[in-house]
Amino acid sequence: MQQPEADEITEQLAMAFLELIHERRLRGKPHLAATLETTAQWIAERTALEVRPRHIQVLAKAMAEAGLIEIGGGGIGRPNTYASREDSMGPEQFWTQVDAFLMVWAHPSRRALAAGHRQDR
Repeated sequence: MQQPEADEITEQLAMAFLELIHERRLRGKPHLAATLETTAQWIAERTALEVRPRHIQVLAKAMAEAGLIEIGGGGIGRPNTYASREDSMGPEQFWTQVDAFLMVWAHPSRRALAAGHRQDR
């Protein structure tokens, strides 16, 4: 039986999102606090994907349902907060769960995300 492969665009988006959350933690912040618009802009700059706020909203919801992140705060025009569950799960279990998530979930808008994707980045 062949093992499923992670969707490249979904993986790039999810890893960039987790990277943002972890950068904030390394700077002593308990979570990433940003609007969907700001988060989409940051990830678009890092990945060259055509990221829009709705893409972040769908990704964050799926990652929260998978137990990878916790979402707080928010409200229209207000920052959401995103925190990784790595500390509570332990690094090995967390990253195993990330791998499993990427094997079974693909962003429903991955084609739109990839529309402006440049290979030179």
